Amino acid sequence: MAYKNPELSFDPPKKRRKKRSILNKILNWLLLIFAAAVFGYAVITFGVQTVQVVGPSMNTTLQDGEVVLVNKLVGTVIKPKRYDVIAFKQVDFGSYFEIKRIVGLPGETVQIKDGQVYIDGAALTDSPIKDKIRVAGLAEREIKLDKNEYFVLGDNVNNSEDSRYSNVGNVSKTEIIGKVVYKFK
Repeated sequence: MAYKNPELSFDPPKKRRKKRSILNKILNWLLLIFAAAVFGYAVITFGVQTVQVVGPSMNTTLQDGEVVLVNKLVGTVIKPKRYDVIAFKQVDFGSYFEIKRIVGLPGETVQIKDGQVYIDGAALTDSPIKDKIRVAGLAEREIKLDKNEYFVLGDNVNNSEDSRYSNVGNVSKTEIIGKVVYKFK
């Protein structure tokens, strides 16, 4: 049996082990907090965002003052689809987000006649927008959408500034923040 000399032992004394243990716990907590902050930032930047509805243009689907959750992957990674409700931000709006419904997709021709939306010459019959459109605006004539443009309307079509008007116009894919996926009550 070998003799163990305590003076030659390589084991740190108990106090040093305890200090290292506390230091390791602190470092682990700091790493966890840092990872949570990075994850939170990534979710907010690339994943989801809350937006407040302003104005009556999306009545009855969304009301003025309601807060919605926007999935930012739609518009950046996933292509928006017809009838998706989207949030977008145009340069002239500053920090203000518009919320509208996509009606026309890239490459299509949009026209409004007799109070109804026509895509490539065919009337939309499955549209969630049921009101007869009283003002066709720019869409009185056919509008050909570029490969990255969308034509949007508010659900409250007779009280909405949307793609029919020159101050909004067609929405570029780069202006789309994302798709509205949830309404907070």
